[in-house]
Amino acid sequence: MLFSQEYYHDLISKLGLPEMPILKVSYQGKNVLDNKSFRSDFFKISKKLMQYVSYNNISQLMEANFPIETIQELHEGLFPENITIYLKKPIEYGGKLEFSNMFLIRTRPFKHILDTFIDEQILSFNKEHPGYDKNNGFLLPTELYVPNPEGLIFLPALKGFAGAGGNTTADKMSEIGSTMFLKNSGRF
Repeated sequence: MLFSQEYYHDLISKLGLPEMPILKVSYQGKNVLDNKSFRSDFFKISKKLMQYVSYNNISQLMEANFPIETIQELHEGLFPENITIYLKKPIEYGGKLEFSNMFLIRTRPFKHILDTFIDEQILSFNKEHPGYDKNNGFLLPTELYVPNPEGLIFLPALKGFAGAGGNTTADKMSEIGSTMFLKNSGRF
């Protein structure tokens, strides 16, 4: 049984992304995950998307607390640490490898939250429709709610949440240094 959109919006909110819009999609029967050309095409378009975003969306990257070094890596078409390209609509559900169906998101914690959101739906579907096959894995639901943010970069509502150091800093050493500074300054 597919639950309502409200149920899944509540689920994604409880997982930590209340501002993430969701969209219901229907299974199209395309299986591309083992297709080598799909992986190659996905890599190529992801690289182009990162370069495009680094040239045309710098203010959004800064707003999402991406360090200058990360923006430079995007500009060079490199895959920076803790950055993922996510498909809004999976290929199996009619999605295409094009910019309008992709967005850039931090891997930790946001991609992991989205993966959990999708996995919960797949597990729920398989509990009601036992059909696990050792060779094919889980059955994919006939309908699925997927993340559907506007734009090419997901901007979380909690802007300072995105620092890889655990606060709004870029890394763990910066976090430790800022904490030491605050302790020594008497403000902490």
